Amino acid sequence: MKKYVLGVLLVIMLLIIYLFILSEDKPLAIELEKGLYIVDTFDTQSSRKITLLEAYKIGMDLAEKYDNDSKLVFMGSVNDGEMSGADGKKGDWQGYIKLPDKKLGIIFVIEKGKLKSYEVINSDEQLAINAEDIKVDSSQAVKKAISEFKLKPGNDNFLDGYHYRLIRDEENVFLGIGGQINGKRAEIFINSKTGNYLGGIEEN
Repeated sequence: MKKYVLGVLLVIMLLIIYLFILSEDKPLAIELEKGLYIVDTFDTQSSRKITLLEAYKIGMDLAEKYDNDSKLVFMGSVNDGEMSGADGKKGDWQGYIKLPDKKLGIIFVIEKGKLKSYEVINSDEQLAINAEDIKVDSSQAVKKAISEFKLKPGNDNFLDGYHYRLIRDEENVFLGIGGQINGKRAEIFINSKTGNYLGGIEEN
């Protein structure tokens, strides 16, 4: 009888340990393999427009489930034919994040403000953007571009409304605000950490 009781207690203890393990947060997968992944819950989520920093968080939340040292390489809004972006918000975004510990990269796709899919690829040697260098949101950047440089929304079937992207070179991280100046396609660049003006380009 004593052995039976001890056996029951052991089973109960093992069950408690198993349930505790299940209750902990788990990454999406223990091993991440190259390929295209579709988000099953995409159609059940509400559609919305989001800012650059909100899109960045969606991408990083995904990547950090696989690699806590993940860093963004570049990201930008994607044209969806809507005259949007005057408030810094767009529905569609895409970006590329490096997973250094996995020696892989993730290209993530956001549509209607929600993660739709992501593709796992081999990593490369492109410079990454540190999180501390991404402070200025698109909602702030567009106000500066409009007030100081008279940037208007794009309207040429390629660049509708205002658009945004994060890129970097060896020295700076650029937040680009795309639109039109004097009816020509243009882009204003500011420092994504300080908000300082870094230059601009305008179509001839």
